[in-house]
Amino acid sequence: MKNNSLLKVPNINSKDAKLKKLIYEVDESLFHADNYSNEEFEHLCICSGGTTSSCAKNGFTTLDLRKNYSKIHLDKKTNLVTIGGGVIMGDLVNHLQKHNRSFPIGLSKLPGAGYILTGGVSPLSRAYGLAIDNIESIKGFLGNGTFISLKKNQINPEEQLIWEAIKGAAPFFSIITEIELKTIQSNPIKVIEGFVNLNELSEIIKLSEEFPENISLQWIYAQKIYIYIFAELNNLEDKRTEQNLMLLDKFPALEKQFYENFNKINFFPKELNLYELNANNHSEVISLLGEDLKNDIPIFIKCLGEIMDNKPNNSCYIASQQLGGKTKKLNHGASFFVHRKSTWKPWIYASWKKNDLQEKEVALEWIYKSWSKLKRFYPNIHLAQLHNHLNSHEEEITLAFGNRMNELKTLKNIFDPQGILPPL
Repeated sequence: MKNNSLLKVPNINSKDAKLKKLIYEVDESLFHADNYSNEEFEHLCICSGGTTSSCAKNGFTTLDLRKNYSKIHLDKKTNLVTIGGGVIMGDLVNHLQKHNRSFPIGLSKLPGAGYILTGGVSPLSRAYGLAIDNIESIKGFLGNGTFISLKKNQINPEEQLIWEAIKGAAPFFSIITEIELKTIQSNPIKVIEGFVNLNELSEIIKLSEEFPENISLQWIYAQKIYIYIFAELNNLEDKRTEQNLMLLDKFPALEKQFYENFNKINFFPKELNLYELNANNHSEVISLLGEDLKNDIPIFIKCLGEIMDNKPNNSCYIASQQLGGKTKKLNHGASFFVHRKSTWKPWIYASWKKNDLQEKEVALEWIYKSWSKLKRFYPNIHLAQLHNHLNSHEEEITLAFGNRMNELKTLKNIFDPQGILPPL
């Protein structure tokens, strides 16, 4: 169908794109090279939830999986859930909640299955691993049109590399239409949250690097700094959890909230005045990865203060999630999320008034300068967004896939020879 109306997605950049075409079905015609013109480096954009700036572009075709690939089915015997490639994470946890199950989704309920396939960092990841660590099977198509169906414990040697690459790098050579996932028991959650200053953030980061696996720290520095300490209560008598949470009693502005499950939590309250849903703004975000800060915490905090003093407008911020625990131990070497030693996933978010090219340039310049300052603490990239429209794309990809980059190029050459899917 021709795109008469705009694609309705959460990402404003993509929402405003003037598409060439919008399609809803994966079929043979999709893989004909003559659908894509090489002069403009055109490729197919994929929309699973619509939170990225790369799910639609001017003059490009978008495949929107949300309409025809949005089934969710929980097998009550195995507690495995099968979802379509267009399932939104909020819908997944809502469905699971009816059966007292959950899944480690991220801080936002808006992303689709792309959240899972690019790694999937959650406040629950320290206890249950990344989203990709919980994949049991997948179905979909390679970029050359070949149908694939892979099951975790039934992979033959020829399929092994494809299986590993789908976990972390799927968008470059495949379209995934179905994923089977492990689910987890839904437990009560205690959240300690509130505004803190830079010195308090410094102390809390130090404490958090000693947290047990069921506790994680999330923070965001917009106009002010807001933190969430997230504790899953598997066992209400857990002394270690209590001891760790008691260390936070000395921060007077923090409040304790009790939630019956992960599903009930809404991160980043309105008081933070975040501008992400401001329909007049376009934005980009770059996600980094690094290990424990340890003795570097004071230098990092100073650097963070300097970056925020130089932000071009109030819509720019820096935030961070904590990994570690199971993400360091699980599935070692068996996925294309190669930075398993990471403890922190900070991201730099910049926004500008759409159509204001000068402000856009200034905002992107701020992202790049901030990134170069943070590289000493966080040398790697978590490729949660594809930036093949930005100058940083090649460096981001190299820093995301590290020693597996050559394998990814090989898979791309074999399984997407016409470059129908996003480029490396």
